[in-house]
Amino acid sequence: MRCRLAACPRTLWGLLAATALAAVLSACGDDDAAAPPPATSVPPLVALHATRGAQPGIFDAEGRQVLLRGVNLNALGDYYQANPDFPPVIPLRDGDFPEMARYGFNVVRLIVSWSSLEPTRGEISRAYLQRVHAAVDAAKASGVYVVLDMHQDAWGKYIATPPGVSCPPSREVAIGWDGAPEWATLTDGKSTCRNPGVRELAPAVSAAFTNFYADRDGIQGELIGAWAALAREFATEPAVAGYDLLNEPHFTNGPSVSAPLLAAYSGRVITALRDAERQAGGFAHIAFFEPVILWPATGAAFTADFTNDENIVFAPHNYAESLTDFNSLSIEQGFARAAADAAMYGSTFWIGEYGWFSDPPANKPRVVRYAREEDRLLVGGTWWQWRQACGDPHSIGTPGGQPPAELIHFHRTSCPGDVDRGAIPEWATVLSRPYPRAAPGRLLSLQSDGDAGTLQLSGMAAGAGADARLDLWVPQRGGRPLVTGTGLGPVQTISVPGGFRLLIGVSGSYAASIAQR
Repeated sequence: MRCRLAACPRTLWGLLAATALAAVLSACGDDDAAAPPPATSVPPLVALHATRGAQPGIFDAEGRQVLLRGVNLNALGDYYQANPDFPPVIPLRDGDFPEMARYGFNVVRLIVSWSSLEPTRGEISRAYLQRVHAAVDAAKASGVYVVLDMHQDAWGKYIATPPGVSCPPSREVAIGWDGAPEWATLTDGKSTCRNPGVRELAPAVSAAFTNFYADRDGIQGELIGAWAALAREFATEPAVAGYDLLNEPHFTNGPSVSAPLLAAYSGRVITALRDAERQAGGFAHIAFFEPVILWPATGAAFTADFTNDENIVFAPHNYAESLTDFNSLSIEQGFARAAADAAMYGSTFWIGEYGWFSDPPANKPRVVRYAREEDRLLVGGTWWQWRQACGDPHSIGTPGGQPPAELIHFHRTSCPGDVDRGAIPEWATVLSRPYPRAAPGRLLSLQSDGDAGTLQLSGMAAGAGADARLDLWVPQRGGRPLVTGTGLGPVQTISVPGGFRLLIGVSGSYAASIAQR
């Protein structure tokens, strides 16, 4: 999560009408028209891939464009514990993924930590892999894809100012964060003291990243090897949408220096992923790649020739109008920058993190504007985050410190005790708005309203599989959804917790409008 202030909280078959009458009825959304029997269960998750070129996007194995929308989950993260009385994460709960599905979410960005995956150099932890497998299986059972995110903040938990060390007046003692194992934390003895409130601005953090980019002592190669181990584990798993190569990479001595080094790392990881997937008899998963953490405030993106791989997605974080240091950038400008950089790579983009952390009534209009841009640009992303522990480093910014009484994420949490106060209504209403989980061929336009539960979209089914169906999520905002439009076949309406899944056969150029009865 981009949160530099210590106090900052962070997709089977297409059904065509057999007669002109059936076509007319289906276009009016008549669920009782002559049609195959209603589906009783939602379709399973199928493998995803990304394309590059003039019309890039994320697609499933049936030729449908997919929008991935959901939340971040850090239950498997290995975080520094600044106060022994407050655990830094809330363990995964049985109800987490079913609840995500009730809001229509179809993806979770699941944080994994290198320090837990490879705590001892050269030894991948089977116990940790089993925890990741369990989370993926649980998400899959709820119809939720997983993006495995190699997470780090300020390099790792082992860069913290040692007890008893004093910092100069212009600097302050630093807590640790998350990411690298201790054996890969090479700081050259640099000071851990940081600029006030800015976790990345400690000499030890810069040194650790400088040594990583230089592959000193082979540590970059070790992380790439850990990635290969993950890829072998999930090589044949369709519920894994892909891999986020490194969360918010550091800028070391500046973006112009770090960007090409990050590009080299990203290219190496993608090559290793593809080799591992082939060796395991699997298929290529999407590689989500991030820019240097200073994006979009500076030109921190790297050149498009870092890989020839087609299966990639640009995955920046858009905290415009949210975090303090991005107040000068509007939400719309953040999206415009993401779209422009993605076009440079010839890829689509996906926002790995966004969110607001205070005053839900006042910030809901911003979330609505964010949602409008997400729909307009036909992209997805994941909110930071599902829930935050009282002992998370984002909650306790000083050694031995105390958390605030309340934490605002997708869920509201009271401290102490990590008391779950439920999803925040303002966020849930907007984020659970209707959207196409999968659209045959290509989407052309999308507008939705979370409060009313309405949607309008258009698309072109040319190139889609002959049996492809439009798969829509619609939240419960009244009675059963009413479907009207053109180019639509019979509508199958499946009641699911929290709303409905609408499966609609489409052909040629189509348009659909959803209203609440």
